[in-house]
Amino acid sequence: MPDVGGIEDMKKLIDKIRRVYRTYRSQQSMPLRLEFIVTDYCNLNCKGCSHYSPLAPKEFVSREDLKRSMDHLGRTCRDKVEDVYLIGGETLLYPDLIEAMKNMRNAFPTQRISIFTNGLIVDKMSDEFWQTARDHDVTIAMTRYPIKYDYDAAEELIRSKGVRLKVFADRTMKDTFFKLELDPDKKQNKYKSHFKCYSRGCVSVVDGYVYPCSIAACVKHLNRAKETNFEITDRDRIRIEDIKSARQIQKLSRHPIPFCSYCVMPPKTVGYGLSKREATEWVKE
Repeated sequence: MPDVGGIEDMKKLIDKIRRVYRTYRSQQSMPLRLEFIVTDYCNLNCKGCSHYSPLAPKEFVSREDLKRSMDHLGRTCRDKVEDVYLIGGETLLYPDLIEAMKNMRNAFPTQRISIFTNGLIVDKMSDEFWQTARDHDVTIAMTRYPIKYDYDAAEELIRSKGVRLKVFADRTMKDTFFKLELDPDKKQNKYKSHFKCYSRGCVSVVDGYVYPCSIAACVKHLNRAKETNFEITDRDRIRIEDIKSARQIQKLSRHPIPFCSYCVMPPKTVGYGLSKREATEWVKE
């Protein structure tokens, strides 16, 4: 008589292998999107922020460096890029945002362009800002947070300006915040961390480099504020001036980097809270 239990176990194993393979193939075929970080400074103070915004100084990328990065990546990669983002921190705080929208459209004439925002200051934006967004077909990608703020009114305002709106994420819903821990001993399985990465596909452009995720791109704020030593090596990023084609970025993002050995994955689901700027919000104890 056949071992029914053994057959069922084998079926479950095969199903699991199939799911893993489908996930892997899906990850490998993800379209390329580029996130140009203009600042990590923010007007919210979210516990465990993946850009380390509660620890970030009030600094902004220079308009010259941003344009240089856009122009180079536009020349070398735009045929493989579907989406380009201006992102923070809080992007609407960036003082050269109007010029950035124009430069991004020049560098990426057919790609979808989005500005990421928490929406808190959309009513403070100038008429020139809204006109530029309309003229250059820029989408406002807004994330809702569980705070006392009239997001419905903010959405209505954006629509009234004739600008595209996308609710990128609704963080007012349950289980939408995660604790993205780093292991200071760097003993995590980098292949598992990469496979289950929360930031997969978030190719970050900042400081003259391209990073495969925002955590590696922004960990400098944690290192500086809390004297941690989460190392970034040349194998974790690519210098923008060295990029000749999109294939280099795809290879970087589709395979584990040394930094992945710091990342504890999958992340734990946590409730929303205000940051106390303690290292334990980000560092594994």
